[in-house]
Amino acid sequence: MRRLRSTLGAGLVVAVAIAILAGPASASASVWLHKGKPLSEAKELSLRGGEVIQVPAGAFLCNAEATMTTEGGSTAQITAYNIELSSCSGLLGEFDGCEVTAATVENLPWDVSVNAVDLTAEEVGITYSFNEACPIHKVETGFPEVTLTLEEPESIRYFNFSQEGVGKVDGEEGWLIDSGVLQLPEEEFGTYGIG
Repeated sequence: MRRLRSTLGAGLVVAVAIAILAGPASASASVWLHKGKPLSEAKELSLRGGEVIQVPAGAFLCNAEATMTTEGGSTAQITAYNIELSSCSGLLGEFDGCEVTAATVENLPWDVSVNAVDLTAEEVGITYSFNEACPIHKVETGFPEVTLTLEEPESIRYFNFSQEGVGKVDGEEGWLIDSGVLQLPEEEFGTYGIG
């Protein structure tokens, strides 16, 4: 039994050492690519898509337009994020039949880091206000980080996200899930990537 413990202990030490040595290499930043080569000039990416916000009381969805800018390297910024109010719709629960009357985007620009296979946007937040007939009047989202996943990192078409966190519904904190997709224009599918 003592020999088994020392063998397991030695194996654990080796596993931790490998993880420490491999960790920085696998977490290293990638860079923006344009047509398969490192991007070395300023680019503005126009994105369209939508998101679904879920809270304990129900869910609603909205279409959005965003602008992401980069000058290459391993960074970017989301410099604009606009909610199309007329597209918003209550899906279920207490949001059924509700109208979004305002969407206030917080903390722009949102800094974006390029990781090995995805992107991370920082300090993302939007406050949604609803019509008087809606039983809920305000939903506040706020995420320290939002992961933007890519189906093919070297050939981007979509930026997908699904982030869980704590938000506020009429001032009371509770769980919140914000999920959706932002898409490049079809003519730019595969033009940009990370690697």
